[in-house]
Amino acid sequence: MTIRLVKNGIFPIQRDKNGQFLETGPQTGYPLSGTIQGEGKLSGLPVLFVRTAGCNLRCSWINDRGEVDICDTPYSSHLVAEEEEWEINDIIEVISYNLGNIKHVIISGGEPTIQPRPLLKLASTLKKKLKVHITLETNGVHYIPELAWHIDLFSISPKLQSSEPTPEKNKQLEARVSEEHIRDHARLRKNTATIQKYINACMNLGSYYGDDPSTSPTKRGNKDFQLKFVVAREEDEREIKKSFLEHLGFVRNEDVLVMPLGSNPEILKKHMHLAAKMAIRNGWRYAQRVQLNLFGDKAGT
Repeated sequence: MTIRLVKNGIFPIQRDKNGQFLETGPQTGYPLSGTIQGEGKLSGLPVLFVRTAGCNLRCSWINDRGEVDICDTPYSSHLVAEEEEWEINDIIEVISYNLGNIKHVIISGGEPTIQPRPLLKLASTLKKKLKVHITLETNGVHYIPELAWHIDLFSISPKLQSSEPTPEKNKQLEARVSEEHIRDHARLRKNTATIQKYINACMNLGSYYGDDPSTSPTKRGNKDFQLKFVVAREEDEREIKKSFLEHLGFVRNEDVLVMPLGSNPEILKKHMHLAAKMAIRNGWRYAQRVQLNLFGDKAGT
């Protein structure tokens, strides 16, 4: 089975699927595989990434100054110019040769859940063969019940109204969002019933290491989730509470992360204090973006 990844979608790595050194080194500039998880509850931990291609949303944020910014990984969502079909077993081999002391793998996008069967195969094989901790980064629009057995941390990033693409925002974008995505984004972006399913899975399921979830798993571990909101405007705070948190159960303050909008360090600085004040007022977490401080907006880091 294959899955669509962005070009160089397993990163940062030194070795290929045969264990041979690649001609070019990791984009981090370090002479070793792996990077630092820059966001969320696992911030600061060494990780490897698998980045899938394609997304069902086209986030185009606007802040209180009227400035527009798009997804911080547009090459996997807005502007997928190059993608690669990867055999699942080849991905496992590449990761195995590059793990070293790393214990965490992040499956991100784009939006991984738009490829449900390949995603399930990837996560289950990673768990069975390499026993790694798996984070799934998702916008929370789709839920795949079988997948929940194999994921340890659901990093759910619900999209606020400020993320909706509009004809007015389109005028500020170098690459315009299609009319279809403008229409569908507003309809799809908020799905609290689906988000609750992710949360409920953390209440009821352990992490699965076997072949068939219908049999007794050989090992269970604790699952966790985080709700990661990208904030750009003062009014985002009320929306987080009224449109999302009031409709969700089993959410603690420390599960809610507010992350300043910023696809590069310059834009990030404009929203850092906005996010920090929201976190302090509500007892939420302030979500750093360590990768931008370390590597800027360079892809593959």
